[in-house]
Amino acid sequence: MTNENVLSEQIKDSLEEELHATAAEADVSYLNVMQALVEDKADKYMKSANMCMCPRCRIDVIALTLSKLPSKYVVLQQSDTVPMLSVYENRYSANILAQMMSACEMVKAHPRHDKDGEKPRGVAFVR
Repeated sequence: MTNENVLSEQIKDSLEEELHATAAEADVSYLNVMQALVEDKADKYMKSANMCMCPRCRIDVIALTLSKLPSKYVVLQQSDTVPMLSVYENRYSANILAQMMSACEMVKAHPRHDKDGEKPRGVAFVR
């Protein structure tokens, strides 16, 4: 490795350390707002769809819903999480509702959990 490459790596490592230290000091993290909202609403929408509430069906509904929604990552301080979720909930609630209900109907029609001793089926909903 040349001296330039070694120096470049040292600078890169130093900057990464500073970035991590700054983030830790500021108590910030990133959050996929859509994932947080979908996980929060899953039980409510599954109950309203009158479907199985087992953990496997819940995970399938969440995964299918998230695959149909755009991800929305934000960087925020821990204390700002709830207010930020409220802003995005108001903005995307109709889209989340539509995709969640669609996912509920699909999972309800084709559940992948154990039935009378059957083994759970493999990966589903792959496009």
